[in-house]
Amino acid sequence: MSERDGAGGRRYGGRTAEERRQARRDALLDAAYELFGTEGYRNVTIERVCSQARLTARNFYEEFGGREALLLAIYDRTIGRSVEAVAAALAKAGDGVRERAAAGLGAYAHTMLEDPRASRIVYVEIVGVSDAAERHRRSVHHAFADLVVGEAQGLLEAGAVTPRRSSRHASLALVGGVNELMIDWVQSDDPLPIDVLVEELVDLFVAVGAGPPDRREI
Repeated sequence: MSERDGAGGRRYGGRTAEERRQARRDALLDAAYELFGTEGYRNVTIERVCSQARLTARNFYEEFGGREALLLAIYDRTIGRSVEAVAAALAKAGDGVRERAAAGLGAYAHTMLEDPRASRIVYVEIVGVSDAAERHRRSVHHAFADLVVGEAQGLLEAGAVTPRRSSRHASLALVGGVNELMIDWVQSDDPLPIDVLVEELVDLFVAVGAGPPDRREI
């Protein structure tokens, strides 16, 4: 019976083949998160990751095509955790623009910045790795912009924000602004308290949502 028999297959040590494989993948991701987030992607070899995870190179290549694929996977997992935190915060937030901006941005900033490994992977290590990695990173920025567009649409329907020529462009600009301020925070020798940074971001989102006072709807 092969290791791909799934949850209904033979069990070893109380786990199926698929469960054991998932455990190995998780161990590699956890090792990469620690090593890439503390020593840096460019300074860590596949052998180091395998040693940290207590697995073999064969185990590694069963899951990932190479070191960059592992970096993208841990980047996606880190981003995914931030998206979950934002969604949970927004689900509890009220209907006001400032309240919702503070909830979403606060959840995102704290998830990313309270753990230096997360912020290093997302704002430092992934940057400039390859053209493919940059395209992937850009796709994540666009996905966050889509999230902002969806949030703005709900606020627009409630009459809480001003219609824009392109809510997509405005949302992408806001996501870019968040990204730059987060990078600046990570690289600063004396960063602002996270809650102060969040207040600055909330002010930015509220100002963009309000629009110029004499703006015409288009």
